[in-house]
Amino acid sequence: MGEDGRTDAALWLEATSGTEASFGVVYDRYRARVFRRAFAQVQNVSDAEDIVAVVFLEAWRRRKDVRFVDGSLLPWLLVVTTNVTLNSQRAARRHKRLLAAIPAAEHAVDPGHEIEERLDGQLLNGRLQAALHRLNPAERRVVELCFIEELPLADAAAALDVPLGSVKSRLSRARRKLQAELGDAVWPGERQADDAPAPLPRAADGLEVTG
Repeated sequence: MGEDGRTDAALWLEATSGTEASFGVVYDRYRARVFRRAFAQVQNVSDAEDIVAVVFLEAWRRRKDVRFVDGSLLPWLLVVTTNVTLNSQRAARRHKRLLAAIPAAEHAVDPGHEIEERLDGQLLNGRLQAALHRLNPAERRVVELCFIEELPLADAAAALDVPLGSVKSRLSRARRKLQAELGDAVWPGERQADDAPAPLPRAADGLEVTG
């Protein structure tokens, strides 16, 4: 429930019934959180802003399918954010492969080469960021929801519309993979309570935006 006292469900009902201002309230309520999640994945302000726009466009397109978790639309929006980001990154990789397949003109100087390398460095911001990108999409979604956004496992399961056991097993597999790549010095090995996953270690600071 926001400062105006209206729940997300009430606002969404108003929005889908023709009250455009209510959709604007939902947008204002969660735009910053969606932006933070997008920026954590792409490390680029312009790209993150584009993802925010697509997320809310997708939310409206799928307005009859949205899910509320304990009355909040945020967990579902975070899932959509991850999906949109993965799709945009796949499209960027296809575009990059296409450009690489085009023969360069003889003696041509590529002025975008340095910029492209810098953007690649941003996408692979540190060992942890790279390791997260190597998880499969299902594992990456639960890691982002449970460890980065610190949602309880039950809320993550509701947002993803999967059984709680599936979230636990995906999280366990992801944790083993990350430990294997990063070691316990970067990924703490202490056991956590079943429904209270610890946040990512401080080595993950590059994944988040504060403020």
